[in-house]
Amino acid sequence: AHAVTGFEFPRCRAVPVMSGVVVCSEHAETLRHAWVEYNAAQVVKVEEKRVKKIYDNWKLLIRSLLIKEKVYDKYEGMWKKKTGGHIHKYPKRSQRKDKVTGQMVQKCSCGLIVPVASCEDEL
Repeated sequence: AHAVTGFEFPRCRAVPVMSGVVVCSEHAETLRHAWVEYNAAQVVKVEEKRVKKIYDNWKLLIRSLLIKEKVYDKYEGMWKKKTGGHIHKYPKRSQRKDKVTGQMVQKCSCGLIVPVASCEDEL
């Protein structure tokens, strides 16, 4: 039988809180033993579910990386043909002071912006 363990008072009404069960004293130990086994099984089940989710996430990551690699391998040649194997060139007139950082930067015709010091290092 359900056990009343207290009362809640929503909207000024008394509502009994039914949590737990009433058990005969001769069956109490058997019920406690079954409850402990049930909780142990639930812990194992939750852990198995967590481990399965971890493996599923790793499989998804690996599968995504393999697909990315296949797409890159397939279309890399097409990209190089379209761009002609672009080499970044920074004309002197492209030097300007960056408004955010305040340092001197250079801009390539493709839109890449780099600090002036790193451009000199590459030459």
